[in-house]
Amino acid sequence: MASELKVLAISIASAALLSSITHAEDYGYVSDNHSWSLSCNKSGYVLQSQYPVTRFHEAGAGSSVTRERETLYLGRSCDASNTVLGEGKWCWANGGFFAELGQHRMGFPRQELVCPNEADDILDCRC
Repeated sequence: MASELKVLAISIASAALLSSITHAEDYGYVSDNHSWSLSCNKSGYVLQSQYPVTRFHEAGAGSSVTRERETLYLGRSCDASNTVLGEGKWCWANGGFFAELGQHRMGFPRQELVCPNEADDILDCRC
């Protein structure tokens, strides 16, 4: 009976570990506590939030909240654009990459931008 319980416990732990590994792979990139998926095109990188992002926009009596899936564009000329946060710039270093959009900085620490086709990778935007 004790050995059967041991086998059951090991099976449950293994299943939990495998499901967490599979689940983690779905998230590609992480910033601002949100998961992002990457695609590449001739203009640069495109990161799409996998779920709606909720943001509070401070403006005194005119403050507002947005909740939508966001797109972050990282261009070949080191320009950046976010569908909610506006325009800015981006760069990468050995410690990851980040975009500065107005007063907001989106960091992707310890993450690298890698396109399926190496020719699409942008190497000029170093910090």
